[in-house]
Amino acid sequence: MGFSDHRQANESASGEVKTAIVETVVCPFHCLYQDALHFHKQSKLWKARSEAEAGRLARAALLLYVASAEALVHQAAVELARPELAHWLTDPTRPLPLAEAWALLPSLVPNGGGSAATGPFEPDAPPWPQFAELIALRDSWTYPGPAARRRAFYRSTPSNGGSFEPLEPRDLPGRGPGFIEADDLVYPKTGLPHDPYALRPVHLDTARGILDAAIDALDRRLGGALTREHRHRNEPTRLLDRPVPSRS
Repeated sequence: MGFSDHRQANESASGEVKTAIVETVVCPFHCLYQDALHFHKQSKLWKARSEAEAGRLARAALLLYVASAEALVHQAAVELARPELAHWLTDPTRPLPLAEAWALLPSLVPNGGGSAATGPFEPDAPPWPQFAELIALRDSWTYPGPAARRRAFYRSTPSNGGSFEPLEPRDLPGRGPGFIEADDLVYPKTGLPHDPYALRPVHLDTARGILDAAIDALDRRLGGALTREHRHRNEPTRLLDRPVPSRS
């Protein structure tokens, strides 16, 4: 029965149209990733007008990109992992670190998702070290640590009204004991800044590329089961003829 047929079925003799109830199964990964992409684009649009506003949007986008990665692996564990093992990744009261969850998932899925294995997991091969740095950046915001781990460095430009700009590796004045090192400013494998105020749209391009590469790599380890028939983005909907029980 199509939507117009449902509409006609819901019309009373007086011509009054009753409210139609539509059910959908939400895919948080798709929702959060699309939100991240929206803020990513907005950050680029704002860059020419306000670095501060562009940075604010960039931070929101990065958090949403990482949150989408969390949603993806936890949903995949529910849908693909052996039922007796899925709890290792799906219990919110005992969460595994995100990088460990991504590494562990294929071993919990029967027959690697139904296809031949794509080779051993190599944690030191791209994109996994880069993915680990992306997660580490987010974790450094939520677990800030002592003051020594929260130092940030800026350069002042008197000709520009004394404004402060985040120091970049190319701006380092020199080397030697006591000098600032590049690793004090950015993560070595990705170039993502430690300082949240230094995050810019170009860093979001890097973050999104890392996440997309990690999704592709995980999908290969699962023999394509992660994204088969757009499973990771699918949000099926249907019109209801009658009320359904509420979720337990």
